[in-house]
Amino acid sequence: MKIRHVLIASAALAFGSTALAQEEVQAAGQDCAALQAQYDQAASAASAEQLSQAKAARDEGEKLCSEGKTAEGAAKLQEAISAISAPTQQPSS
Repeated sequence: MKIRHVLIASAALAFGSTALAQEEVQAAGQDCAALQAQYDQAASAASAEQLSQAKAARDEGEKLCSEGKTAEGAAKLQEAISAISAPTQQPSS
């Protein structure tokens, strides 16, 4: 009887950790999509100079996300968003 309980508990733990890992992957994928949408929204109000500086980081972030490297991709997307969200520096008169 004890062996049966151990097997049931082991199966529950294995299933639980697998389900948790799947949820993390799905959440990370949603984070990439949300960050890409956030970038696109911020890009509509960015200057051409900001966009040219941020485009490489956005492209790399999108590539990393599509390869399953969601943490690295999300970081690159955040970098791109920061680049286009930063106020432009205007020369003083």
